[in-house]
Amino acid sequence: MSKLLRADFVRMFKSKIFWAGVFFMAGLAGLIVFTRWNAMRTVPGYYCFADEIFLVGAMYISIVIAIFVSIFIGEDYSSGTIRNKHIMGHSRMSMYLSNLITCSTASVIMHIAFIVVIIGSSVFGIIGKSKMSAEKIAGMCLITVFSVLSITAIILFISMLIPKKSAGVVTAMIFSILLIFIANTIDYRLSAKEYIQPYTFTVTNEDGTEQEVEQPLTKNPKYLTGTKKKVFQFFHDTLPVDQIVQVYYQKNDNDKNFPINSICVIAIVTGAGIFIFRRKDLK
Repeated sequence: MSKLLRADFVRMFKSKIFWAGVFFMAGLAGLIVFTRWNAMRTVPGYYCFADEIFLVGAMYISIVIAIFVSIFIGEDYSSGTIRNKHIMGHSRMSMYLSNLITCSTASVIMHIAFIVVIIGSSVFGIIGKSKMSAEKIAGMCLITVFSVLSITAIILFISMLIPKKSAGVVTAMIFSILLIFIANTIDYRLSAKEYIQPYTFTVTNEDGTEQEVEQPLTKNPKYLTGTKKKVFQFFHDTLPVDQIVQVYYQKNDNDKNFPINSICVIAIVTGAGIFIFRRKDLK
């Protein structure tokens, strides 16, 4: 497996897609810093601290990971490299795990590239230094690293089972966007209040006169309770993008359990991926 890892890492560091992902994440961080710096100059009373934005990139990194992993694996299929590796005597498990380690390393580097630019900008005084302690920031970064690894394992699972490069890229992209959509939907439902507060609105009658209508305190039909709420919370604590959303907005005091949840997801998805890949016909 060591030979596989060396070959995959060499290919990764030579990959234009990998470096494009790194520079994109760093450039995205730079753009966000610039917009906040410009706002601090032009908007009275506004001041941006590093801890307000240093995890913004993690909320959308699933798209970048999907592009890199699907192309990286797709090129292995299209060039016949995967079949050649198998012919040379490498086991399918070793091939799968080597790809997992390589792609995971690439994803973490992209994630760190974003954070480094944000933290560096605060060190040089472009934006404000973090209000959080260094230990708190390090803890949040570590949690999101495990979430990024979980995203990578899921995208790799998809890419390893789809031999066609174009189909793999499209499927991975759709799934990465779906993860973001699911995270926002679940967060919205769990954030719903039990009651809709009273409010007043104005309607126009047929004769042109206006009338104020008062809406009383009512039960919110989207408020989650019981088993349904527990199911939503389970997925919110387990799905990687959901974890990142909660860490970013600091919505969960039990976020220290997120790495364990991520490890479980990685283990289950990887186990299923290896099981299916072992039975896949490598043409």
